[in-house]
Amino acid sequence: MKASSFLAYKYLFSKTKFNIVSIISTFSVLVLTIAYFAFFTILSVFSGLENYSLDFSKSFDPDIKIFSEKNDYFKLDSTDIAFLSENIGNKFFSKIISGNVLVEYNGAEAYCKIIGVDKNFNNVIDFSSIISVGEYTFLENNSAYTSYSLAEKLDLTLFNSAGFFEVYSINNSYPDVLLSPFKNSKILFSKGVFTTRNNDNENIIICSLETAQSLFGLEKNTYSEIYLKNSNRPLNLKKDLKSKFKSLSVKSHKELNESLYKMMKSEKLIVTIIMIMIVLISVFNVIGSVIMLIVEKESDLKTLKVLGMNNSNIEKVFFKNGLMINFFGLIIGLFFGLIVVISQKQFSLVKVGSIGLAYPVELTFFNVTVIVGTAILVGLASSYVSAKAVKKLI
Repeated sequence: MKASSFLAYKYLFSKTKFNIVSIISTFSVLVLTIAYFAFFTILSVFSGLENYSLDFSKSFDPDIKIFSEKNDYFKLDSTDIAFLSENIGNKFFSKIISGNVLVEYNGAEAYCKIIGVDKNFNNVIDFSSIISVGEYTFLENNSAYTSYSLAEKLDLTLFNSAGFFEVYSINNSYPDVLLSPFKNSKILFSKGVFTTRNNDNENIIICSLETAQSLFGLEKNTYSEIYLKNSNRPLNLKKDLKSKFKSLSVKSHKELNESLYKMMKSEKLIVTIIMIMIVLISVFNVIGSVIMLIVEKESDLKTLKVLGMNNSNIEKVFFKNGLMINFFGLIIGLFFGLIVVISQKQFSLVKVGSIGLAYPVELTFFNVTVIVGTAILVGLASSYVSAKAVKKLI
């Protein structure tokens, strides 16, 4: 061990009792430990929330969506279906028909969006994971699932989600002709309730594709959207789809949820900047601790000069002392942070409200890199600044 490293270690771990400098050094390590622990834990929480939000959004939006920007219906012929089957696989694209309807149940009415889906729907998006009442089974002609908001408005309560209700498709020609404002109607049977991104204000019904076709009076092979799962497909698939379906829009999950992605990134960036500022404030303790150590060891500095140690090596002693304080604060803070994050992932120690959902956290290499990188830069800068105070005493 070099003399400068040995002296830095001895000064940090001085055995002198009731030494105010040793107490301040220990306090500096403690403050940095808390700062790095909080930094790591908060970044892990935000990473968990980000992943949870994006995963939850995949219960509504597919990896890739084909649709008309004008909200028009479109037809797919046999060559279109063959193209999708060849490039995606028979089970990984779902044909969708959606539209607005009026729902009536037991005297209560509500306008909502109805989505007709085929048998591949749950393969493409994880719809079964958001069903809060009932279980997901294949939808037959008269069966449907209702959103939490709609079930509450129609009094299809969470305690009794089963019930028949009637839906009316809206006649787009009304009031231009003296006809009913509604085109067709269907009586559906509720099989369960599912959650949405906004449980208070999203009225949605999920029914079979055949039911939606009949309700809106559409011809066979006529759809409003195509959902595709693209987790294991080539990156140029979207480009191929755009070439094939030139008159339609093709958007990825990220494009469909652009505002969500931007919001999550912005929030994480802001939190990271705030935590870096907190670490910077904590580092002032390190600078003060090293400077006080220099003042206390003034007589030792003169002795070291007599023994032949030059100014540069004396500065290194206190530079390394500052680095050690930062290093121990980082290691201890990360250690306890890892314990908390891993414990939460494994044992779900903290849960959200009455629903019993484990608070999401995520252990990522990126978060560790950010914290270690911050610690290195801040540690080098603070140690350099404090070590330069030696020049005034030698």
